[in-house]
Amino acid sequence: MNSSLKKLHAQAEIYTATSEPLKQLNPLLLERFYEHYQDEDVVRTHLFNGRYENIYLNEQHIPELAQLRQQACQWANLILGTAQIDMGYWFNYMPAGAVTTAHRHDDDDELLSAAYYISVPENSGDIIIQTADEPVRITPKAGSFIFFKPDMIHEVTENLSTQDRFSIGINFGRRLNL
Repeated sequence: MNSSLKKLHAQAEIYTATSEPLKQLNPLLLERFYEHYQDEDVVRTHLFNGRYENIYLNEQHIPELAQLRQQACQWANLILGTAQIDMGYWFNYMPAGAVTTAHRHDDDDELLSAAYYISVPENSGDIIIQTADEPVRITPKAGSFIFFKPDMIHEVTENLSTQDRFSIGINFGRRLNL
């Protein structure tokens, strides 16, 4: 099988999924990121500790992101039990020494959040998701997703490697025009 989805935490709704076809796209996604992330039309937000945590490249910059959108929405629909979901996403580029500060994604109509991992060198940071009972620490792998409720506080530990770490943050909400 080329992809899988499984529940990662028994009490909290945290899921992990892998996709071999998307993993094969990761080198191209990185190449396109480096080509476009400094373009004038790219929006950057959440400036913390000297770097923008959110870099908004889209399918106009990287057409292959359409494949990621399709797979991510399929899994989100399965987790949520709906067929009427849409997603917004952004790149999270973490060079050596960077962290992603604790935050949540429940500002608007979010129903589910996720991260997709493009490049995760060894010791480049774990995601810590706070559940009602305890924090869950996950060492992500390239080609994998982690899905969680948008009101769960989460953060990424320091990138202790000498290489860049790349993920795509995702929020799923209801489609406005069905």
